[in-house]
Amino acid sequence: MNAVSTAPTSAMAVANWFLKRASKDEAFKTLDQLKLYKLVFFAHAWHLGNGQGPLFDEDVEAWPHGPVVRDLYIQFKDAGRGPITSLGSRFAIRDGKFASQTPVYAGELEPFLESVWMSYKRHSGIQLSNATHAPGEPWTIVSEKVDLSCKPTIPNELIEQVYRAKVEGSRQH
Repeated sequence: MNAVSTAPTSAMAVANWFLKRASKDEAFKTLDQLKLYKLVFFAHAWHLGNGQGPLFDEDVEAWPHGPVVRDLYIQFKDAGRGPITSLGSRFAIRDGKFASQTPVYAGELEPFLESVWMSYKRHSGIQLSNATHAPGEPWTIVSEKVDLSCKPTIPNELIEQVYRAKVEGSRQH
């Protein structure tokens, strides 16, 4: 990615925020991959839908079980279907050497991420995956046009269009 980032955070930082938030919730101490990936997707989607632009710069891809950010899968795939037991890290080159950093976002996004958590925390990964497969959802629109075996990108413009319509629809009620 050569372009300068305009997004306020990274997908890994959002994932780590949800992992830390779940660990503080008595009813939901851990997250599995499926639930984590969908929480990150919904945060990104609602950020776009509320006219705030992309939450992060990484692409969201249409995988068979719903939207996934590839970096997150690479980081957390070893958890399998079990709980994710550690925060994700990102490798950066510092002084000519690889250095691991653990991005966790805190700041002006905190109330937004908390609202996403409160809206979706009671749903299982399967339930959230099913929600991303509903008619008219960005994943569904892409899956109807393209073979998912190539894990195509779900364009931010499509995510924004679908979720902006939801925001506008909720304002009318």
